[in-house]
Amino acid sequence: MSTRSELVPRFSSAQRLVHWAVGLSFTLLLLTGLAFSYPALFWLTHLLGGGTSAMVLHPWVGVVFSAAMGATFVMWVRDMRLGAADRRWLRAIQAYARHDTGHVPPAGKYNGGQKLFFWAQTLLALVFLVSGLALWFPGAIAAVVPAASTLLASMRLLHYLATLAGGLLLTLHVYLGLFAFPGTARGMVDGKVSRAWAALHHPAWRPDTDPVTTTRDAERR
Repeated sequence: MSTRSELVPRFSSAQRLVHWAVGLSFTLLLLTGLAFSYPALFWLTHLLGGGTSAMVLHPWVGVVFSAAMGATFVMWVRDMRLGAADRRWLRAIQAYARHDTGHVPPAGKYNGGQKLFFWAQTLLALVFLVSGLALWFPGAIAAVVPAASTLLASMRLLHYLATLAGGLLLTLHVYLGLFAFPGTARGMVDGKVSRAWAALHHPAWRPDTDPVTTTRDAERR
């Protein structure tokens, strides 16, 4: 007999490792990027050893972020396809925000909001990659693009706007996971959530038949 307080696996060790690699690398990029843009925040460069080393290490942290995002895409893309059920869930997002679950269509392992977040994150990662490479290697751009200065200015603006958008998404992600819906963040700490949490937020998800769950059960046996 299972109880509602029973913990069930939700994320594998590999998924959690990749998630934290994305989160930590992006946080470093966000803070040091803001430090480069705003003199009052320049002290944040000490997170990477100070101004000079931060300038050198910032793009390399970007490489880590890009690689982790690539792994994220490979791991989750099949689960993140938006369907009719997700569109119905999104239409009821205000009810979900009010914790009025009685008026929210049942979600599977991932709801429509999480899927939209995934695709927004993926789009921003592509913007960061393209604009970041251009800013990292301006000489190469100048060698092949006639109006290199205009292009680089555009890439700088695009990189900055993506940083602001990414910062807002990160803030929302942390708020929802830690404060708005208690019990959510635990899934990315030890990989488990309570059966009651799963029934409340993802009633159409069946942990007992989920590959993550069944694989772990097999490993324990």
